[in-house]
Amino acid sequence: SLYDAIKASLPQGIEIETEQYAHISTDDVQGALVHYARSRAKRAILETLASGEYVSFSDLETLTGVSNVANHMRALEREGLVRVETVMERPKVRPKKISHVRLLFPWTREEKMREAVTILEKRAPKQVNVLTTLYTAYKQGRESMPLAELLQAAGASSGTVRALVEKELVVVEQVEKIRRYASHFTEKFVQHVLNPDQQRALEKVTAYIDKGEFEAFLLYGVTASGKTQVYIETLRHALDAGKTALVLVPEIALTPQLVFRFTSAFGDDVIVMHSRMGLGERYDAWRLVREEKVRVVVGVRSAVFAPLKNLGVVIVDEEHEATYKQSDMTPRYHARDVAVVRARFNDCPVVLGSATPSGESWHNSVEKKYHRVCLPRRVENIPLPRIIVVDLREARKAGTLHGSLSGELIDAVRERLKRKEGVILLQNRRGYAPHLECRDCGHVESCDNCSISLTYHKVQHRLRCHYCGASRAVPEACPRCGGADLETVGTGTQRVEEDLERYLPDARVIRMDLDTTTHKRAFDTYLSAFADRQADILLGTQMVAKGLDLPHVTLVGVINADNQLFLPDFRSGERTFQLLTQVSGRSGRTTTEGEVIIQTAHPDHPVIQKVVRHDYELFIEEELDVRRKLNYPPFTRLVLLECSGSDESKTAAAAARLSEMIPKQSKLLSRSEVTPAAIYRVNRRYRFHILLRVRKSADPGNRLFRAYIYTVIQKWHAEKDHRGVRLTIDVDPQEFM
Repeated sequence: SLYDAIKASLPQGIEIETEQYAHISTDDVQGALVHYARSRAKRAILETLASGEYVSFSDLETLTGVSNVANHMRALEREGLVRVETVMERPKVRPKKISHVRLLFPWTREEKMREAVTILEKRAPKQVNVLTTLYTAYKQGRESMPLAELLQAAGASSGTVRALVEKELVVVEQVEKIRRYASHFTEKFVQHVLNPDQQRALEKVTAYIDKGEFEAFLLYGVTASGKTQVYIETLRHALDAGKTALVLVPEIALTPQLVFRFTSAFGDDVIVMHSRMGLGERYDAWRLVREEKVRVVVGVRSAVFAPLKNLGVVIVDEEHEATYKQSDMTPRYHARDVAVVRARFNDCPVVLGSATPSGESWHNSVEKKYHRVCLPRRVENIPLPRIIVVDLREARKAGTLHGSLSGELIDAVRERLKRKEGVILLQNRRGYAPHLECRDCGHVESCDNCSISLTYHKVQHRLRCHYCGASRAVPEACPRCGGADLETVGTGTQRVEEDLERYLPDARVIRMDLDTTTHKRAFDTYLSAFADRQADILLGTQMVAKGLDLPHVTLVGVINADNQLFLPDFRSGERTFQLLTQVSGRSGRTTTEGEVIIQTAHPDHPVIQKVVRHDYELFIEEELDVRRKLNYPPFTRLVLLECSGSDESKTAAAAARLSEMIPKQSKLLSRSEVTPAAIYRVNRRYRFHILLRVRKSADPGNRLFRAYIYTVIQKWHAEKDHRGVRLTIDVDPQEFM
């Protein structure tokens, strides 16, 4: 909806929310209870309100267990039994103001200050300390001082300041304090002179900045080819032309290093926007942008809506990443696509950068919709890392697999420890083990709310659902058969960390995953520590695989390359290739040769083999050929319809009815049958999917489909049988689980 779109473009917390409150308005409560003897919900509401106090609708739902309180309240209000009032609540976030102390005129003049000091120095030395501290600050160009800073510097109390206010020597004022997110990441970063490939790429983009015209560029460059340096020089050109710039990154983990490099180049002109910032920091960042006090925004998906004026260039780093798509709430937008549209509206170029472009972007460059610019070699012609594949099946047979680590990987890590070089290990699964299984009966502990196994977290010794967040203690015995032989199956980052402690006890390890990076500065802290060589091994999920430029890393190990390869998703091969290529690119980015060890049970798989050969172009050509034959994007447009509800049979019937309304084949689209989602239940809601393939040739701009599906949805919603069933529409879905 328009409301959802506007809300997505504004900082969280500024909206003025309303809360509805109810209180009893009849003297005959007992009579009302008798009247509604057969309505459990209305009786519960009336009993809760009987005390005469105002109670909010949300509290009523909690206290009574009644859902849809508003519906019941309308009936009670019509009969005069309750009165409902709507209260406007203050926004959650507002400008932050702090007390500042300022010298009043004429006490800012030297002779008047001497006069005041002479009068006060014997009977009020603390007041003299405050005055001289303020005067010194004034002479240094500071009009005022924060009260807390002043009290500490002068060794005084707030009572001292109050006395000076009464003497009309100083005034206390409320001054706004801008909450600006400060990254603590540091590194030794040297900006290099652009090589000929980088210079050509820069000139092509800046030509459109100068002309003030739209053009979409696909900056296709191998890992460590210097894309970031091209970004910096592109931004410099835009700023020199008096324009602003927007830079999107796919992961919060990538912001510390990029922000440090951009800040090194452009100082306070750079502002960060991402969800790990506090509400106040995000609000103030948004206002600084809107008031044109900063000119470069670096942020994740939602930063695409930053209120930049006079936009000169938009950059989308690692454009292939699925995290640019907002899939868990409306509006379900893809930030990369929004960035392209925004650049078009603002008559400026957009640069989509990647070593492994998405199939859609590569196809657009083939079709000349995007201008492809290539960086075919690493900076200073440093060779790409050598990739070694370890067959996990053979390692198990030979007895050379030590927990999750092969003998080859352990030996390679030991060699780096001797040479004091860095190691990155990727295991794209957090926790200790994906599930807990009874060896007697095969029972697997599953989530009560979701149709998914619970992940074992050893540090907390708890089982946790990674979908709804529910957790519970590890059972002493199997709930089904009572057996005590419970086994953790599979490998997460916690188990790999344990294996490293066992087989490489001298190694200093930093683990980065969602469990270890919950606090605000975690990414900055861990990446700075690893860059500063306070640890030997950086172990983590996919957040350690992308975009990081750490020159001392000469070895990358992939614990299990098969985690994503066989998911029920037509992009699983593409995403596996991208992840393995990206993490491989973290190795050997300086003169020391890099090495990558990939552990897999499928060493001959075509995706693995093309990763070994660093052959993205062959991979994507074959991948797109398969998609063309099977009618998958980018040759068609997919739309995922999902019906979800707490009543399984009602939800299934609603999905079936929706399917009946859409023809299986038409000139515009084709429809799949209704299927249960791969993860059938999430948060106690059952999920059914219908997949539509919209023919691009019949509807290039998607206008016909939008009009058609709107009509279908209106008709479906009008049928009362579907109440309680939620319908979501995801155009160009990025995941199908």
